[in-house]
Amino acid sequence: MQTHAIAYRPTAKQALFHQSAADEVLYGGAAGGGKTAALAMEAAQRCLETPGLQAYLFRRSYRELTDTLILQARKFIPPQVARFNKSQMAMEFINGSRMHFRHCHTPGDRFLYAGVEIHALFVDELTHFEKPIYDFLKTRLRAEKRLRIRPVVRCASIPG
Repeated sequence: MQTHAIAYRPTAKQALFHQSAADEVLYGGAAGGGKTAALAMEAAQRCLETPGLQAYLFRRSYRELTDTLILQARKFIPPQVARFNKSQMAMEFINGSRMHFRHCHTPGDRFLYAGVEIHALFVDELTHFEKPIYDFLKTRLRAEKRLRIRPVVRCASIPG
């Protein structure tokens, strides 16, 4: 995946993840296997390909987001392609797409996202989320027909 000067070179397993045409994909593997980087880069690629795309990337806490998904996104995506807005916890792309970095620590937190339109949902460490959270977030997947976006879900987790 080499687009707009992004210096990301996927491993063979990451490449398989990126090639999937499924609506919902779970990328599993041991710690340090590149799952988080693959999620962040999949979101970035989708944002670059589709102007106006709204990608939401979740971890349980903002601290986890900062230490993982945001770190990976800022590592690979240069500022001339997308700028990180810390106050909004979002990466804003040159074509109007956005990667929203969000948390959902408790089942009640899921209702913070009741009104959002998610075009692409990314959940890192899926096994850290209770099922009602995940099920609710998937109900936010939608897009206006004029945008011609097929909403997708991409998750990663360490087995067990």
